[in-house]
Amino acid sequence: MIGSLDENENLTDLGRYLSMLPVDPKLGKMLIMGAVFRCIDPILTVVAGLSARDPFLLPQDKKDLAGTAKSRFSAKDYSDHMALVRAYEGWKDAEREGSGYEYCWRNFLSAQTLQAIHSLRKQFSYILKDAGLIDSDANTNNSLSHNQSLVRGVICSGLFPGISSVVHRENSMSFKTMDDGQVLVYANSVNAKYQTIPYPWLVFGEKVKVNAVFIRDSTGVSDSILILFGGAVTKGSAAGHLKMLDGYIDLFMDPSLSECYLQLKEELDKLVQKKLEDPTFDIHKEGKYILFAAQELAAGDLCEGRFVFGRETSRARLRDNEDGKSNIIKDGMNPKSLLQTLLMRAGHTPPKYKTKHLKTNEFRAMVEFKGMQFVGKPKRNKQVAERDAAIEALGWLTQTSGTKLQDEGDDSPLDLTDNMLKLLSRPRKRTRNNPKK
Repeated sequence: MIGSLDENENLTDLGRYLSMLPVDPKLGKMLIMGAVFRCIDPILTVVAGLSARDPFLLPQDKKDLAGTAKSRFSAKDYSDHMALVRAYEGWKDAEREGSGYEYCWRNFLSAQTLQAIHSLRKQFSYILKDAGLIDSDANTNNSLSHNQSLVRGVICSGLFPGISSVVHRENSMSFKTMDDGQVLVYANSVNAKYQTIPYPWLVFGEKVKVNAVFIRDSTGVSDSILILFGGAVTKGSAAGHLKMLDGYIDLFMDPSLSECYLQLKEELDKLVQKKLEDPTFDIHKEGKYILFAAQELAAGDLCEGRFVFGRETSRARLRDNEDGKSNIIKDGMNPKSLLQTLLMRAGHTPPKYKTKHLKTNEFRAMVEFKGMQFVGKPKRNKQVAERDAAIEALGWLTQTSGTKLQDEGDDSPLDLTDNMLKLLSRPRKRTRNNPKK
């Protein structure tokens, strides 16, 4: 899955480099990508930190103080890994001034673990130099270390497929993975402190099961970062539909934009492959505009929820509705939650439901959002009626309802994005005679 073995289980070029690194293969891939994309310094710290113990201490009698201390390093970027980088950089500065012990005591950090991280960083750096992946010039190796979107992309490339979706509800937030369903964020994570996380995804390296499944250190990533730096992306059955992880991740967008992402990812992967085949190949010179485009897309994704629609597992199957027509709801999924997640990620208020008790002792529900109303079929109870109304709304949004949307003779791929784009488009604010721009 991470590309270290081919279909015959022989080592690939990436696999040969990974065999030189004394770390988990996924972390080794993160190191190699950090070297290739010239943001090696923060990635060295992240990989060393994940290979050693957590330097952030959590004393039982001072949990709140310790959590506050860690939050100071997060800078509201929703990343435990970036918090680790800042903590390590601060410790190095304090060590130079002779106040390393005081710095650790004040910020609930383990000096011993930070020393171990420091040693591991040196070891990894030597190996990468011997392999020809980084230069002796630190400035060259870190020319893009300031680009946080790129650093997130490299972290994503190493931790994938360790990914959790961020599901927003009206007054709460939950996290789901493909294998475990709903999971919790570890209490010591900076992301456990937030009421809302603007990123649609969290990438993580480790899960722990106690009474529930917890994900430990995590970093928020956007849809664009996931597409460009995550795993394999394939075309869906409709125009503008991209899939990852066998359909667990569905992304819907304008067909021309989906082609742009696919072609850019393909070119990006080719550049990385050329670099792995020949370490002297300068991708920042030969692939200058490809890299620039990838950085621009990653940095420009404001996580408005314009792409992602579903959260399905690979084991889910389409079920038929009462009329025998297949719809977009998968087994075990809650259509009300799915509709609300889509609307809130698009920046709209949650849908409102109204239910009427019919003379037949059945219930009919109506769901309303953005001035539109969708009515479901009569059902035996209120909850089922509201679910059916949500299914009607989702069917309209994705054009998978029973209504014929194309001429029978038209064999062109069905574009599912028209109604989605209508929903997601918001009118621009107009300003009158405003001299300031």
